[in-house]
Amino acid sequence: MLRFTALALPLMLAACGSPGGSNISITGEEGNIAIATDANGVTSVKMPGVDASIKLPKIDIDEADFDVNGVKLYPGSTIKDFNLDASDTGTDKHKGRVGIAFEAPASLDKVQAWFRDNMAKRGFKVSAQGNGFAGTTNDGEPVTLELSADGADKAKGKMTVGS
Repeated sequence: MLRFTALALPLMLAACGSPGGSNISITGEEGNIAIATDANGVTSVKMPGVDASIKLPKIDIDEADFDVNGVKLYPGSTIKDFNLDASDTGTDKHKGRVGIAFEAPASLDKVQAWFRDNMAKRGFKVSAQGNGFAGTTNDGEPVTLELSADGADKAKGKMTVGS
């Protein structure tokens, strides 16, 4: 399982802080866990043996709370979705995949440049792919970053790390 598994609990709690709601899904050996939070802070949890909804207090999370080998999200970004696939892939029980969708408060060009520079500073080996990047982290894990414009001064992104 990826070392990013430790991010799951804080992100589950932080899901309440996104203004438009957010989603988290985790796939593991014992089954799937789906957590969704709406704009009012009502959180639903579905997992084997549990199907519950509860209103939780909002907890704000910002870009500084997410880190992939030293690369954080663009300043001011908000997390919209978080997915963790921690399934056993057979011979290597330390593999898995983490995906995070986010919104950034800057133009596509600014967000692209920011990630390109920060990934290079942290030793990532990536090349341009569409509006984003693909390659490996500084410890050899596959990484992709898809980016798109969401208006003049906003961008959306999805980062996936792992195999």
